[in-house]
Amino acid sequence: MLVIIDYDGGNTKSVANAVKKCNIEYKVSSDHSVIESAQKLILPGVSNFSYCMKELKKKNLVKLLYEEIIIKKKPFLGICSGMQVLASSSEEGDEQGLNLIPGKVIKLLKKKTLPVPHMGWNKVELIKADSIIDQIDNLTRFYFCHSFHFVPDNSEDILMTVNYGEKICCGIKKDNIYGIQFHPEKSQKFGLSILKNFSKNCD
Repeated sequence: MLVIIDYDGGNTKSVANAVKKCNIEYKVSSDHSVIESAQKLILPGVSNFSYCMKELKKKNLVKLLYEEIIIKKKPFLGICSGMQVLASSSEEGDEQGLNLIPGKVIKLLKKKTLPVPHMGWNKVELIKADSIIDQIDNLTRFYFCHSFHFVPDNSEDILMTVNYGEKICCGIKKDNIYGIQFHPEKSQKFGLSILKNFSKNCD
């Protein structure tokens, strides 16, 4: 069973609706016992970095996530700010991140022709093969909405990039941990394919 973590920091309902369309068995919960019973975990996100971290701390989820992801090695997918909190730190506030994939989150460079936030459809470059992107063509368009981006310490952790005035990381993988900057729940059939692949193929 897949559990979508409900921590008041993400667009949980939209992600749940997308997962439901994929005919994936799931629950939405912040209950520790439910999370502990999960086979896979998704952390959605639409709020800023510090708010997300504060909400995770309020619900005593930081230590639990470490145990479930690092100790038990459960497949994990962070979406948008749910990806960014995997980092060590962020320019968006003073909170420290989960530090599950070492790196920092920095603000997008603002340019005359490229406003911030980066919002809308953009082509994603697939850097290397992985089961989460099975049947996804290189340069497929996905839907973005963000003002900050993840810079991992180790470039080997980069799975996907997007060009927005500069090439930025929009997908990461380290062992059993995945993060994507774009919103699969808003990316139509290609986003649903990402969720299906995570549910069925990523172990």
